[in-house]
Amino acid sequence: MCCSSRWLRAVIRILMLLTASLVAATAQAQFNAGNQGGNQGGGGAGAANQAGGILIDAEGVVRSLESQSVSAKLRKEASDAFLAKHLNSDITTYSDRRYVSLVRLEHACAKGLTDAESLGEEVRYLAGLQQIEYLFVDPEGSDLVIAGPAEGFSPDASGRMLGLSSGRPPLRIDDLIVALQASINGSSTIGCSIDPEPERLARMQQFLQQNSSPTSSGGASRRYQEMGRLLGLQNVSVFGVPPDTHFALALVEADFRMKRIALGVDPSGVRGLRSHLSLLKPNGNSIQRWWFTPYYEKLSTTSDRTAFHLAGQRVQLLAQDEISNASGERSNAATTRASTQLFARMFTEKFPELAARSPVFAELQNLFDLTVIATLLQRERIPQRIGWDMAGFVDADTDLISRYLVPRQVESASTFRQAGQGLVLGLIGGVTIEPRQLLREIQSDEAQGTRLNGLRREGIDRKPAGTDNWWWD
Repeated sequence: MCCSSRWLRAVIRILMLLTASLVAATAQAQFNAGNQGGNQGGGGAGAANQAGGILIDAEGVVRSLESQSVSAKLRKEASDAFLAKHLNSDITTYSDRRYVSLVRLEHACAKGLTDAESLGEEVRYLAGLQQIEYLFVDPEGSDLVIAGPAEGFSPDASGRMLGLSSGRPPLRIDDLIVALQASINGSSTIGCSIDPEPERLARMQQFLQQNSSPTSSGGASRRYQEMGRLLGLQNVSVFGVPPDTHFALALVEADFRMKRIALGVDPSGVRGLRSHLSLLKPNGNSIQRWWFTPYYEKLSTTSDRTAFHLAGQRVQLLAQDEISNASGERSNAATTRASTQLFARMFTEKFPELAARSPVFAELQNLFDLTVIATLLQRERIPQRIGWDMAGFVDADTDLISRYLVPRQVESASTFRQAGQGLVLGLIGGVTIEPRQLLREIQSDEAQGTRLNGLRREGIDRKPAGTDNWWWD
């Protein structure tokens, strides 16, 4: 019996270690799988079908990734296995302000690709940098440095990298490169949208007109099922960035997750943030449109434009009710109902808490930061000022960008809500970033400039010797 017990414990231990190793390897497999497919645009045979909390099937249909239950002990073993294999102890230490030289980082990437070596996880995830708070220009040293809080990281059960203590995802190098290339290409708008086909929307409108009489709860359920069938799959549009990149998928996932919270399909996990459905009152049929936009406080800088400070929660949610005609063509309603506006206002107010609990919304903050930085570089001509051609980052064929299956469609939400004699369908929206509008207010004052200059000097003075050292605390 004793031998059997020992044997059983040994088997369980082996299975736990194998599972831990599998979880630890998931994120790297995700990152590399897309690169094997090359730049195939539509997501070729080697493109990955999972990013964060969504799955994309072969037809491009986006679905929610079911959360996987992993014990705390197993999660810890998986994290330890990943850290031991991929990260040095110095990078796992939490830092209030970690500095990353973009110039040296590009050199490190070029060297890694030239040597045909696999880039380290610290390169892929920018030394664990979790948010960009500062941009420092070093004309004398021909360098450009971003800075913010950072810590070690490891993959969760889905493969998404998360900070060891904060749970926030670190910034990704492929997102940085996509933002830089979008800025150089002059993308006027970056974002995504999820919209129904006008013909299908028209059919559903006709069905509503023909089936508006009172009915039993069972009859109402059958009507809702038929409306879902008529509405069918909704189209996913990505603009301003390649649709087969992590940048694009993170935009889609944030929009997808917001809509599921609005419809009450997913809980927000934040006290005081109710679903839109719980706010409804009888008021006829309408369509809600919600979309994310940047939300920064003033962007501060020095008089010589060598230091910049980003502040604010980064993201807000805006709202607009819409109506559709007999052909399914949508237009803004004359007024937006109070519940639509209230949900957007609550979502915006609670967004910092959401980002702290839901990595997808923290990733959206990261994308907005990277877009601000990329736009600043172009507007201020900073690369030209320091003599940096960014060759390794602006190459359209770079292997540093992971490729995924392109998100093309989303299933219409399975949740409909009847409000009195009316129906509310809250499925429209997206993410909209207008880079040129981000930097309308760049302010400089003497006190702020003195502080920023001091921080810039402090960071640059700490820079280690040798071009191979591309990050420091």
